[in-house]
Amino acid sequence: MKEVRKTWIPQPKIPLIEWLPENIKLPSEDSDNAGYYRVDFVPYFWGVMHALDSQVSWMVVMQKAAQIGWTVLLAADICKVAVTDPARVLMLFPKDSKGQNFMDEKFVKIVEGSPNVARVIDVSTSRKLGNRSTRKVFPGGEVRTVGSNSVSNVKSTTAKRGYVEEPDDTNKDVGDQGDSIRHLRERLKRMRNKKLIIGGTPAVADLSQVEHYTKLGTMRVLPVTCHDCGESHVLDWENVSWLEKEGGTPHPVFGLNQPETAVYTCPKCGSAWDDYRRQANILQTCKTAWENGDDFAGWVKTQCGEDFAEDEIEPIETFMELSELYVCIPGTGLAEVVRDFLEAEHEAKSGDESARIVFQNNKLGRPYKYAANRLLDHEKLQETAEDYPELFCPAGGLLVTVGIDVQHDRLAITIRAFGRNEESWQMHWGEIDGDTVDKRDSCWDALDKLVFQGFKHERFGEIYASAVSIDSSDGTTSGAVYEWVRTREKKYRRVLVMAIKGDSRDFGSKEIFSHPRKAEVSKPTRTTKADRHQVKLYMVGTHKAKDLIARRLLGTSAYMHSSKHVRQDYWEQVTAEVKAPSKKYSGREVWQKRPGKSNEGLDTEVYALHAAYAMEVQKKTEKKWSILEARLGQRTLFSEPDQPPASKQSTRKPPRPAQPVGSLLDS
Repeated sequence: MKEVRKTWIPQPKIPLIEWLPENIKLPSEDSDNAGYYRVDFVPYFWGVMHALDSQVSWMVVMQKAAQIGWTVLLAADICKVAVTDPARVLMLFPKDSKGQNFMDEKFVKIVEGSPNVARVIDVSTSRKLGNRSTRKVFPGGEVRTVGSNSVSNVKSTTAKRGYVEEPDDTNKDVGDQGDSIRHLRERLKRMRNKKLIIGGTPAVADLSQVEHYTKLGTMRVLPVTCHDCGESHVLDWENVSWLEKEGGTPHPVFGLNQPETAVYTCPKCGSAWDDYRRQANILQTCKTAWENGDDFAGWVKTQCGEDFAEDEIEPIETFMELSELYVCIPGTGLAEVVRDFLEAEHEAKSGDESARIVFQNNKLGRPYKYAANRLLDHEKLQETAEDYPELFCPAGGLLVTVGIDVQHDRLAITIRAFGRNEESWQMHWGEIDGDTVDKRDSCWDALDKLVFQGFKHERFGEIYASAVSIDSSDGTTSGAVYEWVRTREKKYRRVLVMAIKGDSRDFGSKEIFSHPRKAEVSKPTRTTKADRHQVKLYMVGTHKAKDLIARRLLGTSAYMHSSKHVRQDYWEQVTAEVKAPSKKYSGREVWQKRPGKSNEGLDTEVYALHAAYAMEVQKKTEKKWSILEARLGQRTLFSEPDQPPASKQSTRKPPRPAQPVGSLLDS
């Protein structure tokens, strides 16, 4: 009874840095340094431990190298929560199996080897106690691991403390319902003194989740003081050097390089640090800062973060640039890191860049930047925007198309005019709010008024849309989309209205526009949802479309004009994706959305381009463009004179859409 009573008595608030050495014992099978936790082996974590203890910082993010002891620290932190401040804890892993491995190989072994913790946490799989292989219950709380690949997992019960392991590998669109990390954040949203801890190695620059979350906070770095000159700097791979043999037989991988001679050189004074001196300098830096009252033990913030001002207390603490150069665990050294580097460079010379990527991510803790990938700068694009009104077609525009992206609560629309040599002018970018699942919602009528109106042309009076492409890929909204397409095809017969869907197996081979496949004669009973709505479904070659749009935005292909009067988030949305190798598709280069960015602006541009290619703008000769131009001029010549101001024509019926001259030419 005494032992049970102890588990319910509130424990004193002891800092993690003091609690660990007295309570956490590392098993021999998990570490070469078995025994009670040695904080001197991980001085670079002292400041992080303070952030984990903090009642102010609700989020802690660590962008790091792979083998630095992070997972053990998380397991130990959960143990402290269970013993001193019981609460429900959720841990998000890329897959369920990763969470189970954490439980079996880390958490359970640490608990079993730590007497003070084992008295509180029962790590058996007793179903009577409510335990499972991925769930361990303790008085006042529980720890549960979940995988990011299931909606039910990430939409589980609320929790006070959440951990995300390897965020770059987690599902970014779980069940087509959004990012799994954001779902976890929702589970913590209503809790007082909540804490979200995110840690992992970054993958691709501008696509990395951990890089994104790091930029939300203080972005702390750890400058190390040189024992010779007293100057400080953040440890950098550029300062590592080693000797080469003067002769002899070259190693098949390392050549004449001698990794065992590696040293770190102070960039300030040139002092050479061997492994002992490097580790001693790191420990002394953190120890001196700690003794001088610095709770972050030498970690220095480099920005205030996007969510708070300079003079406010920071609610988000983030740490970065923690490479393997900081590792102080006995038995580790620079020689091993140099060997990994030389091996990666050897493979890169043979055309395999994967080892170089792994070195950058796992050893240096930095996202990999692909030299071939030119990232579009939305601010520079916005500077080139031109001063012409929205919903206005400049002189060179001779054919108007519309691209529509459908979200559950809104419609996103781009209207673009095309002319000779596929030069194009943006006429509109915006959104219409509404319940798009409901085919009777007013948003569909508002879409009609926007898309099928007559647009003022700089030379020819009015011009109307020739083709419309609307996304129908979401199964929840597709019924309403098909109904809209079917009814508008009948109502606006001279406008090509197309229900579209991106090809999931398209890696650049699918053409931007292709005609719908004919029904299979051998399977007459096989029908799709589009068939039941009597609608043709057009597949879009999204990768080729985005490749082409990127070249045009960069100015290396037909020019894409934009109006500075459209909604101001357009330029950031049209540059929201990056083309880079994907883990999901075995390293193939695919377009991927940058974390925290909306990409409807880019999607609608793809759909407007698809509609333009349906009208064969890429094939039109000068003769066809001239005929198109003449027909627009002829229509203007015989059109009615300008109408009086709007206040005098409120009872006038809207004009009947004119026949798009593009469809006349191609019929």
